[in-house]
Amino acid sequence: MHSLRQPTRLFVLGALLLAAAVQQAAAQETAAYPNGTSGLKAGTVPPPGRYWLCYNRIYQADINRDAAGDIATGPGGEPLGFDVLGYANVHRFLFVTEHQILGADYAWNAVLPIVDLDVDIAAAGIHDHECRIGDLNLEPFILEWRKPRYEFGYVYGLFAPTAPRSDTNPALPGKAHWTHYIGAAGTYYFDEERTWAISFLSRYEISTRLNYKDVTPGDNFSFEWGFSKTLEETLDVGVSGYCSWQTTLDRGSDVDYPNVLDHAFALGPEIQYFSPKYKIGYALRHWWEFGVRDRTQGTITTLTFIKPF
Repeated sequence: MHSLRQPTRLFVLGALLLAAAVQQAAAQETAAYPNGTSGLKAGTVPPPGRYWLCYNRIYQADINRDAAGDIATGPGGEPLGFDVLGYANVHRFLFVTEHQILGADYAWNAVLPIVDLDVDIAAAGIHDHECRIGDLNLEPFILEWRKPRYEFGYVYGLFAPTAPRSDTNPALPGKAHWTHYIGAAGTYYFDEERTWAISFLSRYEISTRLNYKDVTPGDNFSFEWGFSKTLEETLDVGVSGYCSWQTTLDRGSDVDYPNVLDHAFALGPEIQYFSPKYKIGYALRHWWEFGVRDRTQGTITTLTFIKPF
């Protein structure tokens, strides 16, 4: 739930699917939702209307952390020679309706991601590249209550296993299972002029069994957050980030890897601007991941264009 005032910071949920690369290196499933798409005022949806969001998201990582937080190595202790570079061009269509439920605005949206992924793991002899349409994301149910000093809402969404996946082709972007999630979101304004704000967008993910082997990924809880200052009516600056924790272990007879709970955090600067003349919004953020366990650690850069239509 993420809006840009003058309808620019909008509800966003994801699209760079790096799971296959992580599985080859970390031998474990990862959450479907790719943190790093929401930022300042992530918990706010725009006024009723139709919106197109185009995310351009780059993820780069040359470190893979083990369960203890140390840099992962090969079977003989040798460096993995690990490098992942992913680019996602993601198109989200958001519809905020005139209908209300219990006094809250009702909205829904759909997401089409195009993912380009390069994976290198020298210790395993893996050098793979793919450019494919990723798993589709749909949020059929979003509610948002609006008050003078805060907004608050709930969301239900899902990821459908529409993209290909292969354990021997790690650059394929698919997850090979359904993921359902629920979440709460909100923005609080510290002053009556609404120039200082803190915001969050949370989700709890529950996944089904993989469609080609007996593994059911564990549940995951995460939230994205932002702390912002409005400098002009259409310009916001601030700091944003995410926190993510796996809450239950992977299950199934084909779980043949060290089964631990992964987690990760990220932090970085962000700027957002809406052009009244061209009626288009821009958001740019750069995050550094830290405190990582049992997954990749890298940087996330996202440039978003938002256009009411």
